[in-house]
Amino acid sequence: MRIPRHHEQTQACRPADPGRQASHSRRPRTGARALSAALLAAALAFGAAPGLAQAAPAAPAGGGERVHQLSSATAERAIEAAESQKGTPYAWGGSKPGGFDCSGLVQWSFKQAGVNLPRIAQDQVDHGTRVSYSNARRGDLLYWTDSGGYAYHVAIYLGNGRMIDAPRTGDEVRERDVTRYNLAGAVRL
Repeated sequence: MRIPRHHEQTQACRPADPGRQASHSRRPRTGARALSAALLAAALAFGAAPGLAQAAPAAPAGGGERVHQLSSATAERAIEAAESQKGTPYAWGGSKPGGFDCSGLVQWSFKQAGVNLPRIAQDQVDHGTRVSYSNARRGDLLYWTDSGGYAYHVAIYLGNGRMIDAPRTGDEVRERDVTRYNLAGAVRL
């Protein structure tokens, strides 16, 4: 038996541009983002300061592997930022204190820790290395997908089966147990 999911979950984190929503292709990254990732990898290989990597995460290099991973201190700062917003009402398209949707909360929280993430849930998922939920660590992003594999919801994993997110209209930013229905995995930034 298939349980229908709430209408908001499907649309909450998707872009307003219908053309953007219809595109589920996974093209290799090219252009400026690929060049940026290559230059950052070269700089790190030659001993550049690790702080540079934390301040501006690179796009995944070919094969989806990350050039670096966020430090646990950076992840903790993002979690603290998200926790500071507990009780903030859910707002479709919201991305600042006063009202958040799921991807808006994730983007804002990591921005407070010095990490720039894309605005849309699917783009946030594509920004890191995918790992199974069983391998998720505190500070990883959790994501849920529809039948086409498109990420429609994201949350920040707190560990021990708990997460913080902005669930849906009528709800608020809160900590809760990880919802397993349609959970696709985790993303390590």
